[in-house]
Amino acid sequence: MKRKTAIDLIWQILLAVAIVVADRAMKLYIIANCTTGEVFGEIPYFADFLYVKNTGAAFSVLSNNTALLSAISFLFLVAIIIYKIIRKPKHFMENLALVLFFAGGLGNAIDRIQYKFVVDFIDIKWFDFPVFNIADIAVVGGAIAAIIFVLFFDKEKKNG
Repeated sequence: MKRKTAIDLIWQILLAVAIVVADRAMKLYIIANCTTGEVFGEIPYFADFLYVKNTGAAFSVLSNNTALLSAISFLFLVAIIIYKIIRKPKHFMENLALVLFFAGGLGNAIDRIQYKFVVDFIDIKWFDFPVFNIADIAVVGGAIAAIIFVLFFDKEKKNG
């Protein structure tokens, strides 16, 4: 394995592990110490930490369809792995998008399999938005990185 390839793989694994560990640690703390609906902290003027059980996907889509959402999560994770194996992406932004998608998807998939719901806990104060978690932040970050990659760096798309 070339040195650059090894370094790329190491940062990707470390970032994914850090995100999943942070997500799991917060969720395990919340489940062990809080009751559903409880506000257990805040960032003044920005967000409350509020324990919510989400049985759906983004914006509670497909609520109470845990088996279907678990299957979709699993297929999503497998698709990312297959994409990385076949395409072997080289660009930082493309790899960042894939790592963030994978880590966020894995964090929420673990919840769905283990608890039959996703633990959400970040509630933004200054606008009405669904409660979310660290894994959700990673998925949104992945979407932003993917958009940046496609718009500014994807040579294949630009060349036809």
